[in-house]
Amino acid sequence: MELFVYRILSPLMLHFKDFYERALLIDCGNGIVQATLTTLGITQIDMILFTHHHRDSASGVTMLATAETQLHVPAMERPWFDAVETFWNDPKTRWHLYNVHPHNVMLATSISVHAGVGEGDHWQWGAAEIWVFDTPGHTDGSVAYLIAVDGQRFVFCGDTIYAPGQLWELYSLQKQDQTSTDYHGFLGDRHRLLQSLDKLVALAPDAFIPTHGQIMHEPATAVAALRQQLEHCYDRYVAISALRHYFPWMFTAFANRPGHMPIGPGKPVPDFLRHIGTTWLIIADNQEAFVMDCGSPAILRAIQQLQTDGEFSAVTACWVTHYHDDHVDAMPDFQVAFPCPTYADAIVAAVIEDPRAFRLPCISPAVVRIDQRTADRESWQWNEFRLTAYTFPGQTYYHGGLLVEGHNLRLFFAGDSFTMAGIDDYCMGNRNLLGAGVGYDHCLALMAELQPTHIFNCHVESAFAFTGDEIAFMRTNLAEREKLYTDLVPWDHANYGLDEHWVRCYPYEQDVVAGQTVHLRVEFTNHSTLTKIASCRPILPQAWGRDVPEQEITIPPKQDGRIDFAISMPDVVNKLCGQSHRVVIPIEVTYDGNVLGQFREGIFVLTA
Repeated sequence: MELFVYRILSPLMLHFKDFYERALLIDCGNGIVQATLTTLGITQIDMILFTHHHRDSASGVTMLATAETQLHVPAMERPWFDAVETFWNDPKTRWHLYNVHPHNVMLATSISVHAGVGEGDHWQWGAAEIWVFDTPGHTDGSVAYLIAVDGQRFVFCGDTIYAPGQLWELYSLQKQDQTSTDYHGFLGDRHRLLQSLDKLVALAPDAFIPTHGQIMHEPATAVAALRQQLEHCYDRYVAISALRHYFPWMFTAFANRPGHMPIGPGKPVPDFLRHIGTTWLIIADNQEAFVMDCGSPAILRAIQQLQTDGEFSAVTACWVTHYHDDHVDAMPDFQVAFPCPTYADAIVAAVIEDPRAFRLPCISPAVVRIDQRTADRESWQWNEFRLTAYTFPGQTYYHGGLLVEGHNLRLFFAGDSFTMAGIDDYCMGNRNLLGAGVGYDHCLALMAELQPTHIFNCHVESAFAFTGDEIAFMRTNLAEREKLYTDLVPWDHANYGLDEHWVRCYPYEQDVVAGQTVHLRVEFTNHSTLTKIASCRPILPQAWGRDVPEQEITIPPKQDGRIDFAISMPDVVNKLCGQSHRVVIPIEVTYDGNVLGQFREGIFVLTA
């Protein structure tokens, strides 16, 4: 009995020449495999074996599986297949997001599962023997399948590796590493991933066959190259990481390593400033206060106590540095207690005025009123201080910076973007883009231009400043990283592997009513130096009985593009959706000729 292995984008198919019209699939990210099935005369899919829960590896099941098809999924991730509504309807998976695992790129609706599988499971399919191995790393519950037949051994390894020295993307490795949440775990799951790959190499297979990527006939060499790449990339990250200030125990192995920037000293804080939690206050000569951020009721009470104690007479202005919950959770109550004008960079304001429109790390449902959306380099006077606002894509893309000039000082309030150890780029979901003139390179160039006497972080008690040499060192590091991380992913720029929001829906979540027309925008960031063509379409629930035509856009280099859809809702949408009032709308994406499947999603919330 001769085995044929077919590689059709995401699905992988096993077919025996004389095993009649039957096949077995490993992962099934789209329905493209159907054309090959038809060509081969296959009429029955016996099994679909899933390596992990990501939608771009699983959503094709609804197009291909029949009642006779047995679906085998990783036991640890079974709820994300047969009870996925528990994820989509849980507020904990929508707001205050500090964990990346499980990732939200999962099925829109549940499917029936035959079995959950894990380490040690073993069965026969025709002449093929199949073993299951737990391979956490890309996801917590990922598994791989060893299939032996005709004297050959193939490992179907999911997305544990893409090609020698490469991964499909990097943001799935965002995982807690000696901290309590995934938020600070940049590449934190690289250790588990490499351990899983070592386990698979030890099986001595003839080839690794990944879900995305190249068939690898020398698995040990492929994994060795990946290990070298990952460790080099992580070293360059640590070299200027702000986390060395917050969590020094995480980096004891890197102490005094050559090529790492020494951690600088702090500076005394001017006596007209106060620091409470994540809030800085400026107190003017006339005793008025300017407040930056208010992230909790305790901080609000402390500000009120300062006023009671006579530290200031009134709050007359407020600035919001960025959207994270520990900076805005109490802002609605603050605005009631202190009804002063609130300022924010326009990019920040877009998130905090309508947080439902975004899905981002640490996002708060608090809606903040912004009275003045500031433009980059917009200046104004507040008492004896000259204030200048800057778009400041540091710790997060959605971030502002504020230069305060007065009392012969130049104070720069950088939100959470720097410590004296370097840059706060520890969470890929924050969109820390690499490249000249973007992300932290932009921020550091601004520091070189402004030369502030003091820099302030909302979480750090003391002030600090960077020397010209330190700024140059960090910018050189970032330029090196841009090249290294591009080599680590199968894209023509590192940001496609680091920035999971390079494709995104706006608004991410919105209320909809039966019979109305709903507008949904899909936004793309072209991180490349070449023009790219993108196309996409929303996938509506089958019960709605309607399709949305695919649209295409040409996006110039280093620019954003968008495609707008007008979606006509059914008149009886609530009945068609059963008991669920939150409907996941996957977006099927093709980019630069690459079929990415249901790559992103938006949420429709059904209202009466």
